[in-house]
Amino acid sequence: MSEKQHISADPAVMLGKPVVSGTRITVESILERLATGETFDI
Repeated sequence: MSEKQHISADPAVMLGKPVVSGTRITVESILERLATGETFDI
């Protein structure tokens, strides 16, 4: 799968910010958390 299938942007969702497809989790929020050293369990 390419990044385009995992990330989407729609003006009707989160003001058009890039989000994880099918969610309202913004790429921005993920990057901010990673920058502070937080880790994620998938």
